[in-house]
Amino acid sequence: MKEKSLKSNIVWNSIGSFVYLFCQWLLTWLIIKLSNNLEDAGNLSLAISITNVFFTIACFNMRPYLVSDNTNEYKVEDYCSFRFVTIIFSVIACFLYSIFFRYSLNQLMCIMIFMVYKVGEAIVDLFHAFEQRKSRMDVGGVSLLLRGIITITFFTLGMKLFNNLNVSLLLITVCTFVFIFFYDFYNVKKFEAIKVTITNPNIKKLFLRFLPLAIGSFFGSITSTLPKQYLEKVTDTKTLGIFSTIATPAVIVQVAATYIYNPLIVVFSDYRKKKNYISFKKLFLQTIGIVTILSIICYVGSLFFSKIGLRLLYGEELSNYYELFNTIIIYTALTGFLWFFHNILIIFRKIKSITIIYFIGFIVSFITQFYFVNNYKLYGVCYTLILSMVIMDVAMIITIIKNINNLKMKE
Repeated sequence: MKEKSLKSNIVWNSIGSFVYLFCQWLLTWLIIKLSNNLEDAGNLSLAISITNVFFTIACFNMRPYLVSDNTNEYKVEDYCSFRFVTIIFSVIACFLYSIFFRYSLNQLMCIMIFMVYKVGEAIVDLFHAFEQRKSRMDVGGVSLLLRGIITITFFTLGMKLFNNLNVSLLLITVCTFVFIFFYDFYNVKKFEAIKVTITNPNIKKLFLRFLPLAIGSFFGSITSTLPKQYLEKVTDTKTLGIFSTIATPAVIVQVAATYIYNPLIVVFSDYRKKKNYISFKKLFLQTIGIVTILSIICYVGSLFFSKIGLRLLYGEELSNYYELFNTIIIYTALTGFLWFFHNILIIFRKIKSITIIYFIGFIVSFITQFYFVNNYKLYGVCYTLILSMVIMDVAMIITIIKNINNLKMKE
């Protein structure tokens, strides 16, 4: 199939990702409106936080590597087989993790159902990576858009008919997998021959190759999860629900940043392959500039409109947390930069560096959460995460600059 232009890929990726993100946020809003209490909101937030960690394991952060594999280092069958194994492992690990922390049966069911839902995302993420490598992000954009609509439609239907969070999550999970089979699986076969072989000898090679990256990404995910879980332990599920509800709209900053730089992975990879120092450096600085401008606009906008926006979204009670929202914007902006720097380091194949940096961030988050959360509660989560992100961002920038300068030496 004919490739799409970079502009077209950015537009389709942006539209699909925005709609999907909006629908994911809408879940946290709908649960407040459709449920009888905030405990359901807390359970949904808990499920989202925990499964995000194990979704990282399912994906093994393979997509940037796969998309930037312009030398065919590994075959399509290798990537597919490896993703199948990591998905199975992530589901088992999520279950054991939930058992270890002794969540209630209702919470355990909520977490595991949502984990299966995230498995669908992991499968589609692989398909979209193959399509992105062929410069056809429009296929993935349509998938994201339609899956977002399906999720919201059937979640609302489930809550209206059954008034049960777990049943509603089960309903959207089933419907999502049906869509994946008839749309995503059908379309990806136009670009690559999808095949899974459990005995594939390269599974072990890929595992060893990506293990440091997966460990690093796991630390990166749990760095963000730890202070939220600690907040729930020192307060209650309702407080966690409030934090997550306020935080969800702010995620638009970090995700909007990905709309800009994710389609550029192929371009950056091509520049690196050709050792084009000037073009790589120019595009890198331009991307940082755009993300910086986007972050500033969002932060300034939050200062003026966050209280009004929260009142419109959640009502008068939650609008009182507008200053918390402004603080969360800073954290999400820093996360947007972190994701970009992460992808650049993968293009340079600096996997060990990523692992070390994420581990440092994890240690900072783990140590400082006790002081910040105990003393500042909801704001303490933000302070912990902002400090961790600043340290990781600076470390990644230093590493990237060294690698860009190495391109100049090889010209």
